[in-house]
Amino acid sequence: MPRLGRSLLTWQAALWACGSLLLILGALAIVFFTGAPSTAAATLPEVTATDVTYGPDGAGVVVMEYADFQCEACARFSPMLAALRAKYGDQVQFVFRFFPLENHPYGMLSAQVAYAAHLQGKFWEMHDLLYKRQKEWASAADASPYFEAYAKSLGLDMSRFREDVNAQTTKDFITAQEAAGTEAGVNHTPWFAVNGTTLVPNDIGDFEALIDAGL
Repeated sequence: MPRLGRSLLTWQAALWACGSLLLILGALAIVFFTGAPSTAAATLPEVTATDVTYGPDGAGVVVMEYADFQCEACARFSPMLAALRAKYGDQVQFVFRFFPLENHPYGMLSAQVAYAAHLQGKFWEMHDLLYKRQKEWASAADASPYFEAYAKSLGLDMSRFREDVNAQTTKDFITAQEAAGTEAGVNHTPWFAVNGTTLVPNDIGDFEALIDAGL
């Protein structure tokens, strides 16, 4: 190929690369400088009867969260999700899935505590309590006394609670949800999806925009 032709192709390739880079930088600028939420399509496991949910089955909008109870970011989002449940709970189904992180010493145990509460119909009460009191138990040398106190305050059957916390079926359920989430691409907490669109929200308005669009 003549030298001029090669130079032209090289120049065109460089322009294309620069254009692609500008598009990427532009998208990042939208997120970081305008506050727009980052969204992407995702294929997550279907909601089943074994899932921990709030709101009507078959709802037109499903808000899904993968979370770890020792995750500080998850705790910051907890009041926001509670407000959304209060606002949309009769129209939207909220799904919580366990995703305890290995670097959190009480990530798995707190998940077991929440699931044991779920088996007595008190998941969301324990969910909110664990996040509200996170700084209390997460820094403790032994978190178990705190978890027992929370269970008692919720009026749980303590004998059954202790049995369910330590049951292999409880551990298996949590690890199965974590493994399925990992396979679907979940790699951090909190991980949110609204009707199959993953969302990195800045505030409650980002959730509301996707929810309202789906209703």
